[in-house]
Amino acid sequence: MMPGMSAFFPPARRLLSRRCALVSALLISACATAPQQSSEPPDVDYVPDAGYSMLMAEIALQRKQWLIAAREYLHAANQSQDPATARRATEFAVEYGYDAMALAGSRRWLELLPENPLAHEYAGRLYLRRNALDQALIHWRASLGTDVMTDAEYLRVGADMAEAGNPIGATALLIRLVNERPDQPGLRMALAYAALRSGAYELSLQSARRVEAEVSDWVQPRLIVPKALLSLGREYEAFAYLDDALAAEPSSTLELERIRLLSAVGRHADAMRGLRELMRVYGVQSELLRLRGTLLLAAGEVDAAERDFEQLLSNSSHVYESYFTLARIATSREDFGRAIGYFGRIRGGPYLVRAQLGISFAYQRIGDDDSALEQLRTFAGDYPGYAFDVLDSEARLLFRMGEVDAALQLYETATRLRPDRVSLLLEYGSLLDLAGRHDEALAIMRRAVAVNPLDANALNTLGYTLTNRTGRHDEAHRLIRRALELDADSAPVIDSMGWVLFNKGRVDEARSFLELALAKMDDPELIAHLGEVYWVGGDRDRALELWERGLVDYPDSQPLIETRQRFSP
Repeated sequence: MMPGMSAFFPPARRLLSRRCALVSALLISACATAPQQSSEPPDVDYVPDAGYSMLMAEIALQRKQWLIAAREYLHAANQSQDPATARRATEFAVEYGYDAMALAGSRRWLELLPENPLAHEYAGRLYLRRNALDQALIHWRASLGTDVMTDAEYLRVGADMAEAGNPIGATALLIRLVNERPDQPGLRMALAYAALRSGAYELSLQSARRVEAEVSDWVQPRLIVPKALLSLGREYEAFAYLDDALAAEPSSTLELERIRLLSAVGRHADAMRGLRELMRVYGVQSELLRLRGTLLLAAGEVDAAERDFEQLLSNSSHVYESYFTLARIATSREDFGRAIGYFGRIRGGPYLVRAQLGISFAYQRIGDDDSALEQLRTFAGDYPGYAFDVLDSEARLLFRMGEVDAALQLYETATRLRPDRVSLLLEYGSLLDLAGRHDEALAIMRRAVAVNPLDANALNTLGYTLTNRTGRHDEAHRLIRRALELDADSAPVIDSMGWVLFNKGRVDEARSFLELALAKMDDPELIAHLGEVYWVGGDRDRALELWERGLVDYPDSQPLIETRQRFSP
C-alpha cells in the first residue's frame, strides 16, 4: 500500500475487515409526511387495499422516499393474492438494503408460491445474512430443487451465498449441500471458494484438489490450490504446484495468477520478470499493462505506475480502475483537487462507492467538512441502493463535526432496517463507545456476537471494549481467545490479546503478543499499547523512543497522544 493510504477510508479501530438522516435519503424517507388527505372524516373501518398501497409506493418512488415505498410495497404484498406483488416487495427491499422488509416479503411470496425457487433463494440469502443457518439451508435446498444443475449454476449459487456477507455461514451450508450431492464438482468448487473466503484453508485445498482430480480440464481448481497453500504458509509448495501445472499445460491464465501471487508475497522482482516475459510473447496488451501498473504500485514505483494507468486511459481501457488508481496516487501526494477530479469521473462499477468515499476524504483533508458531508448525502440520494455503504463514513464525519446525536441516529435507523448485520452493529457499538455511552455500546456489541458467535471481528470488538472500559478482564480474555482461535493471524486480535493480558497483570506475555501485532501491522494504537507495556515493565527509554517514532508517523492519533502525555507529560 502506498504511503498515507492506510488512512484512505479509515474503519473503526476494532473492525477488521476493512461502510438528521440515514444518509439523507433514508431520513427523508423515515421522516416524510404522508400525502395530504381529503377534508372528509376518515372511515375508521377502512383498510387500504393492495391497489392503493401500490399507488402510494409509486408516488413515494417519484418523490425518492425509498423507505416509504418499501413499506407500501410490503403492505400491498400482504393484502394481495398476486405473487408478482410479493416478488416486487421482496426485490425492492433487497435492492435498497432493507433486510427486515425483504425477509417479510419473501415469506409472503412463499405463502403464495411455496415451491418457487427464486423466492426460496431470496429467503435463503436473507436467513444466511442473519446467520440462521438451519432456516437458510431449508430454503437453499428448496431453491436447488431435485434436478442436477450445471457446474456454472452451482458456482452461481456459491456467488449468491457470498453476497450475504457471512463467509463462515456460507461454508457451513455448502458443506451440508456437498454431503447431499457429493458427485457435483461445481458445488464442491463453490465450497472451495467459500472456504477460502472464510479462512478454512485446508478445506478449500482439499475441495479444490478433489475437483481437479475429477475434472482434469477445469482451470478453477488450479487457481484455488496455490492460494490455499499460500494461506496455509506453504509458499514453496504453492509455487512448485504452479510450475508443475504450467510445465504440463502452458496457460496464460495460470501465468498471470503466478505473477499476482509472486507480488502478493513480496517477490516483486520475480513478478516483473515473469510479466516482461509475457509481454515479450503476447505484446503490450491492456490486461498486461494493467497488471504491470498494479505491480509497480505495490513495489512503491508510483511514477512508473502512474504512466501505465495514464496509458490505459489513453487507450480507453480499464477506464474506471485507471481513474480510481490515479486518484489514489494523487491522494497519496496530497494533491486533493486532482484526486477529486479523477474520483468524480467514476460513474458506476465496483469503484463507485470507494470513489465517493475518496472525494469525501479529500474534502476533509482540505478542511471542507461541509462539502465532504454533502458529497456523501448527495450520493446516497442519487444512488439509494448504496446508502448503507457510506453510512459509517457519514456518521463518523458527523461525530467529528460535533453532531453526535445525528450520527447515532443514523445507526439507530439503520439497525432497525438491518437488525442482523454484524458489521453494522459493530460500527454502531464503536460509535456509542466513542460517545462515552459504554453500557449501550456493550449491549449492541453483544447483539452482534449473538447474531454470529463465530465472527472473530465481533468477539474481538466486544472483548477489547470490555477490557478497555470495564474490569471484566476474565470475560474479555475468553472472548478474545476465541477470536484468536478463529483468526490467528489478525494483528488487531493479537493486539487485543496482548492488551487484555496486560490488564490482567501478565506483562511479559502481553509484551510478546503486542510486539507480534506491531510487526504485522503498523498502527498508532498498537504503538501506544506496546509503549505502555515497555514503560510499566521498566524499559522506559524504549517506550519513549517508540512513542516518539509513532508521533512522527501519526501526529493526530489521540490514543497515542494521550498515552504519551499520561506517562511523560
